[in-house]
Amino acid sequence: KEAVRNAIKSPSDINVNKVDAQQGRRALDRLVGYKLSPLLWEKVKRGLSAGRVQSVAVRLICEREKEIDKFVLKEYWTILAKFSSPGKKVILEAKLSKVEDKAIKILNEKEATELAEKIEKERYRVTEVKKEKKERSPYAPFITSTLQQTASYFLKFSTSQTMKIAQDLYEGQDVGKEGRIGLITYMRTDSVRVAKEAQLEARNYLKKELGQEFVPAKIPFYKNKKSSQDAHEAIRPTSIFRTPDKMKKYLPT
Repeated sequence: KEAVRNAIKSPSDINVNKVDAQQGRRALDRLVGYKLSPLLWEKVKRGLSAGRVQSVAVRLICEREKEIDKFVLKEYWTILAKFSSPGKKVILEAKLSKVEDKAIKILNEKEATELAEKIEKERYRVTEVKKEKKERSPYAPFITSTLQQTASYFLKFSTSQTMKIAQDLYEGQDVGKEGRIGLITYMRTDSVRVAKEAQLEARNYLKKELGQEFVPAKIPFYKNKKSSQDAHEAIRPTSIFRTPDKMKKYLPT
């Protein structure tokens, strides 16, 4: 709602280039999708679809799969040593990468066994300890692909399952007094851009829930890829204050 109000308050000239780009996408959809989809229904399975984006993506996947099929497996071995001091439970794991300052490649079991027997007879000591602090920036906001990857890795969701759930959250749920409301932004996007209003709301949430010390001095900035269309902002909650704990009673299990 706030984004629509701000847009109405700040009218601008129509960007003809963007209009032309949209017209071009629509024409390609009709040239590719409208003609190929019926062919898929006839030859493969009813309900399948083709399009200017997904058809190209399928070809890239198939080409990559052919490269994988051509790959010839090569045997190699690694040696991992576990060290501990007398009377201490702390175990240090170290991977053997060099012998006498020369990088090694262990190509078979015989070489691995001989090398393991040799290094087991040696004595080892810690010659240097280095400590350093590292700063890690927060991950970029979700785009469609990273949402799917994360859901697959952590939740074992299929792509279709992830997108079905995201679609339901986007289209809206009844959440008590607020009525039916969309819980996330549009889920088909290649942009990591986040609306200014959402950034400010997130900062207010951090300040309220965790304290000012957890609010970064600068709002993190993430740069879109050159190929990004940036038609929609990143995938995010429509309000950070609608937390999972507050919303779960309204959502189907």
